[in-house]
Amino acid sequence: HESHQPAFVSCDALATSAVTRGAMAGINWPGLLAWSTKYHDGTAPSQFKQMSEEDRRFLEKAMEEALGKIEDPNKIMKEARDQIVSEDRTDASITTALEVIDRSCDDPDCARNAEKLDVLQPLLDLLQSHRGAIQIRTCEILALLCSNNPNIQEAGIKRGALPALLTLAQESPKCSEERSKAFRALVALVRNVEGFEKQLLQQEGGRKILLACLDLEELPGTREKAASFIRSLIDNGNMESEYVGPLAAAVAELVGNIKDESIQYKETVSSCAGQLAASSKAQCPEALAKAVEGRLALATKDPEADIEVANLTQCLESLRS
Repeated sequence: HESHQPAFVSCDALATSAVTRGAMAGINWPGLLAWSTKYHDGTAPSQFKQMSEEDRRFLEKAMEEALGKIEDPNKIMKEARDQIVSEDRTDASITTALEVIDRSCDDPDCARNAEKLDVLQPLLDLLQSHRGAIQIRTCEILALLCSNNPNIQEAGIKRGALPALLTLAQESPKCSEERSKAFRALVALVRNVEGFEKQLLQQEGGRKILLACLDLEELPGTREKAASFIRSLIDNGNMESEYVGPLAAAVAELVGNIKDESIQYKETVSSCAGQLAASSKAQCPEALAKAVEGRLALATKDPEADIEVANLTQCLESLRS
């Protein structure tokens, strides 16, 4: 991995660096990068920190000033890409560039042009060269670019994004932000494209990461994302019956252990159970019916659980029909 720069970088050093990179045609990079002197604590070299909400608001204001006069978001994204691949890049300049790319994606045309602007490969390279906050933010940007964007999904597949994200999700610790964000980017990469969804499911590693993300010890948000993706795979007709058994058993565990998670989590998990039962009843273990019955007895007492109750009732009807 690259050696990380000292935690504190002076405004003058950042400004000089930006000028020498020749990226001054549009964005006021020295002004934009100056936020990092506030962002860092000024102490000894340390791991680059994840941005707090206060830091992000500060950077948003800096971006308003630096980007306000530029009308072409494609130009903004291209300059940010150039910052990422610069020979004298720093963690501060990379992180700033990622935020600029995020901002550029507010324009749908710009997001669709990410491959033409050669943004994808530098982002995929960051997954390998960096860890921690930069790797996590890169996963978020990749998920944003790929979401409901078939052209970028196809470009990502061609550039090896599927094995890269799958490996990152597999190798990241349980309950980590790295696993959560890598899995979300992986789902965005393949979702609603038949060939890509099947490509993921046909790999043993793809099915294993789905099961891993359904694990009770995982973050609730990661479990919910996995359940939502399974539901989508069934809706799209891309879930082979031979894969259902282990997934249904894992979902049964989730249903049977619902506690104080969000209403959306409960509705998503119960809906996923219902989809599995309706599409592949024969492959669903008896444990799913028992878990649904147990949860239904509790959910019926909750006045806010009407959708969950409907999902669970439908699931039981499918299983018992």
